[in-house]
Amino acid sequence: MADNQLILLPAQAGDSPASKRDLLYRLEQMDFIGAPLSFNGQQHYRPGTRFLQLLTFLGCSPVVALGEPGVTGDEFCHMQLEGPYEAAHFVGGSNVKAPRCPGCGFRVESWTTLVQQWQAQPEQSWHCPLCGMEYAIPRLRWRQCAGFGRFFLRIWGVFEGEAVPSEELLTALRQVSGFDWQYFYFRQD
Repeated sequence: MADNQLILLPAQAGDSPASKRDLLYRLEQMDFIGAPLSFNGQQHYRPGTRFLQLLTFLGCSPVVALGEPGVTGDEFCHMQLEGPYEAAHFVGGSNVKAPRCPGCGFRVESWTTLVQQWQAQPEQSWHCPLCGMEYAIPRLRWRQCAGFGRFFLRIWGVFEGEAVPSEELLTALRQVSGFDWQYFYFRQD
């Protein structure tokens, strides 16, 4: 069975909320996150009453399973706050596409090697063979299919391209953390 997630994370790989508790409190107060839920032995959260207003589901008739584990299967919507980690991690599933150079759009076919090098030496940068520009590996255009970070807000049960965070949700995250957030889609087959 596939594992589908929408993952929100700080826009800069090294950023992390100063207080996970403050972030959780804000998400609870705006009713994005609801009651706690134990899932696979970890702390997760049910969707809050405003979950469907704070994520914009695209298309004419999206399927959103707001049910219970074991009743609706593993693809029900629930959330987890993951991190902060001491150092940034790469997160990518079976849906990762080759990233592109931010300057000229050159397609980086050897991205798995780049990620391995980055994991060994996070300060290492990449030089584009086409335009000659140099970029930190997390700054490549990963096309919303992978991310680098110390903190992740994972939302299970959201398929690739099915939903996007609302401006209200992104603004709330920015206000409580002091920095911008981005998102990507994770799928593990």
